[in-house]
Amino acid sequence: MNNENVIRQWWAIFRQDEQTLTEVRILGGGKTFSGYYTDVEKLIDDIKPYDGYGIYTTINTVKESCYGRSQHDQIISRPKATTSDGDIAKRTTLLIDLDPKRSSDTNATDEECRKAQGTARKIYMYLRDQGFEKPVVAFSGNGYHLLYKIDLDNTDENTKLIKDFLAVLDMFFSDEYVDVDTSVFNASRISKLIGTRSNKGTDTPDRPQRMSCFVTVPDDYRVTNIEYIKKVAGLMPTVEQPSKYNGYSREAFDIDGFISEHGIKIVKRSRFQGGEKLILEKCPFDENHKDAAILKLDNGAYSFKCFHNSCQHFTWRDFRLHYDPRAYDRQEREENARRRAYYGKVDPRAIEPVKEDERGKKWLSMADIKWVDPSMLVSIPSGVEKLDRKIMGWTLGDVTIFSGLSGSGKTTFLDFFALNAVQRGYKVAVFSGELQDFRFQAWINQMAAGKAFVVQKAGYDNVYYAPRHISEKVNEWLSGKLFLYNNSYGSRWSQLFPDIRDCVDNNGVQLVMVDNLMTLNLDSFEGDKNEKQSMYINEIKEYAKRKNIHVILVCHPRKEQSFQLLRKESISGTADLTNLCDNLIISHRVGNDFIKRAKDFFGEETVTELMGYDIVLEVAKNRSIGVVDYLIGLYYEPETRRIKNEVAENVVYGWKEEPVQMTLGSYEDMPDFE
Repeated sequence: MNNENVIRQWWAIFRQDEQTLTEVRILGGGKTFSGYYTDVEKLIDDIKPYDGYGIYTTINTVKESCYGRSQHDQIISRPKATTSDGDIAKRTTLLIDLDPKRSSDTNATDEECRKAQGTARKIYMYLRDQGFEKPVVAFSGNGYHLLYKIDLDNTDENTKLIKDFLAVLDMFFSDEYVDVDTSVFNASRISKLIGTRSNKGTDTPDRPQRMSCFVTVPDDYRVTNIEYIKKVAGLMPTVEQPSKYNGYSREAFDIDGFISEHGIKIVKRSRFQGGEKLILEKCPFDENHKDAAILKLDNGAYSFKCFHNSCQHFTWRDFRLHYDPRAYDRQEREENARRRAYYGKVDPRAIEPVKEDERGKKWLSMADIKWVDPSMLVSIPSGVEKLDRKIMGWTLGDVTIFSGLSGSGKTTFLDFFALNAVQRGYKVAVFSGELQDFRFQAWINQMAAGKAFVVQKAGYDNVYYAPRHISEKVNEWLSGKLFLYNNSYGSRWSQLFPDIRDCVDNNGVQLVMVDNLMTLNLDSFEGDKNEKQSMYINEIKEYAKRKNIHVILVCHPRKEQSFQLLRKESISGTADLTNLCDNLIISHRVGNDFIKRAKDFFGEETVTELMGYDIVLEVAKNRSIGVVDYLIGLYYEPETRRIKNEVAENVVYGWKEEPVQMTLGSYEDMPDFE
């Protein structure tokens, strides 16, 4: 007997529009039955006689014209036509179908179902950490379905996208027990009608027939942006053609010879539908990671994957270069070195604050000066990838002035810079003269949590926060790494500066952020406002260089600046602030005002290119490299207050436990769907 209430729930989730057309297809006894419906109650009545059959439905939106077929509001045997790919108006559901491996035409055992559930959880958590919205999770009777809401046109391009996406999941997650079904990419795909029985095999005690049901249904079933799907699909490797550039010979790459030559230890080999997975004893980029693999595709392509957050950027080429530094050309080797430096572990010795010592000679000859390799200069990544590539991030010993009009995201950027510094192993101290400590904490927690873990405040459209249990995990992670000055001690520089020095000396802080200059009482200096600010910036510069730290100072624009494009000369205060700083970074919120004002300065073509972004960062000055007028478009995610390099970027910060092992992990004690 079908579960009619579950079928009604299925209709409410996937067929919210009363006029949405659905085909029901029934398979059994060597026959095919079909019917088209817009009314769930009629559908429920008509499928009752077919309780012993397999009952399926289309997962995507069917064109209304199909309603004119002979199976209009009725189920008929051997229909002349059923839904084809060309009959789909829109792709609305992305199906991930996980079935345990077993003999054909049999039901799964409880143990096989449990293994399918474990794989479903792994994929659920992986896609969550990639930024996907929450799916509907369903039990099909033998396996598990993850059903993501999408909104894609039915095109050949999107069909290939879904096909590649499923192939990547197959490559990562299929094993000897469970397959990711790569055949469900076509637009007219049918899937189990949830609320009906699975009847693939004979009903036996060991392999029973079971009812399909929902496991979890999100409160807010939201569309996953196509960019996230593209990001995962883009991990599908392509075959490298032999060339002098990549060191391949005319023969196929000998992976076994490479493994033997370099002493790479493989602990397990398993097949997936498109190739072979070679599980490594340890990740070459972090020996503590036991969840890395070489993916060898049957078509000759190779991929490397470590599922830990700190190693997710390393590719097959990085893997090959790790063992064979001669592989590939100079440009690729340099890019590999940059990635390893940028994403690799921080050496604490390299970022230790400089200790006080004798100043030495007053006049130095060139031979007295110790040569410093520019490539070895330590810079704290800002998290803005184009900024880090262009000016190397926050170089230790430098001072940056950060400015922007009201509403341009200055405080948001400081939170973003702080979290990314901590993520990379640096310690941060913040003075926020205008922000209450609990507000600072709430915003940091919201950003660190990510959209999978924030909740929406009831009754408000755009108010989100990290719940207490998540905030506590974030706070624990940040303990001893991020320090906020207690505003109860006031804003007198004569008090704050010694306290900053103590924090740097006692806690090993490398990044100090002062928000903002206007809130400081520069009581340590004499003279008028401009004279005090000149002495202040000189003192900060001298201290940053002496202690080998980076300081970011937030300076507001002059009030009259709100009616024009913010420029260097419009920063409030003495000109020495912008003349003496090493970097001047300006934040612009992209809106009608910015578009109108910026065209006169940057040109219409440049501004048109920036209109698709939410925020633009401008490097107005960079002393060490000489970068000026460099514009970087960025995205903003309201749920988390995150600044994003790409729409589909989803940073997983270190408060979150490392992922469950996805290649070697046991199915025991697997966290449940959230």
